Amino acid sequence: MKIPVIILSGFLGSGKTTLLLTLLKESKARGLNPGVVMNELGKRDVDGYILQEHTGTSVEKLLDGCVCCSRKDELPGSLNALLARRPDMIFIELTGVADPEEIAKSLLEPSFSERLALHYTVTLLDAENMLEYNSRFSADKQLVRTLRKQISGADLIIVNKSDLVEPETLWKIEKAVRKYNAESEIVFTHYSEINVAPLLAGITARTSRTAAAQRSSRSINGSVLKRMNAGQPHGATAVHEPRLEAEPSYSQVAAVTLTFPQAEDSGIYREQLEGFFREWGGSLLRAKGHVRLRGQAEVQLVQFAGNRASWEPSRYPGLPYVVFIGLHLDEQQLTERWSALFG
Repeated sequence: MKIPVIILSGFLGSGKTTLLLTLLKESKARGLNPGVVMNELGKRDVDGYILQEHTGTSVEKLLDGCVCCSRKDELPGSLNALLARRPDMIFIELTGVADPEEIAKSLLEPSFSERLALHYTVTLLDAENMLEYNSRFSADKQLVRTLRKQISGADLIIVNKSDLVEPETLWKIEKAVRKYNAESEIVFTHYSEINVAPLLAGITARTSRTAAAQRSSRSINGSVLKRMNAGQPHGATAVHEPRLEAEPSYSQVAAVTLTFPQAEDSGIYREQLEGFFREWGGSLLRAKGHVRLRGQAEVQLVQFAGNRASWEPSRYPGLPYVVFIGLHLDEQQLTERWSALFG
């Protein structure tokens, strides 16, 4: 019996991990044993630790690169490690610059085609920034192409943070999405809050499974969810981009990990760190990490995307750090400016 796989795709800061947390909690409430493959561009793990802290789920982590290219050879090992734990389903959360079609094709490889089955591909979009991507990343054609594939290859498209924009913007987003995906359901939400039951419908525990898990005909908003066909975009009006097999999913996006000095008084003020994020303007796409604030004993989890920062308490036990992800980041300059904050 094949293990169903759900792929979570979407650009940096769109809300994938928040949705995955909900899916994991609902899975466990149903008595299911989920497995997770988490891919991050940075050398240090942030999202995987969040999942483990909140749900206790075992996570296979692929760090410091994209599973579509530089970490592609490591995916089979991660999947095999999960399969050894006999999961009821597997979630694969991709980096924000990954092509979900490439992962779907990996599931068709002989070593996995008899054991794994693609259940759904879900793509999340950031309503505040999605319409600006084409112009903002115009110099990085491969990245623009990948972001379009994230739309064209999705069974379900979640337009997240929709409460932060005007209704006219949501209409424009829907029109833009339909240019590349004419069939899949579109859901407008905030904080990645959706009814996840249709995504998990048909998935049963291995101990009670009498047949392969069946995809449910139920939907999020009334339309039947449809799976992409063998990694190819679906929909009558889908735009087929030229395929560049040898190229990576991205070319100008890079991650830099910065750690805090080990001195006990080496914290930073919240306003100081948020100002540092904004100092890099449009070149900084995403920042996240576990940080030590001055005057506070408790470590804080910080998330920065779309010029917005969010904070919450963290029990991270290691040395505090922040991962910066952006376009044309100058690692030396970033490191020097970081060190100056603690000088």
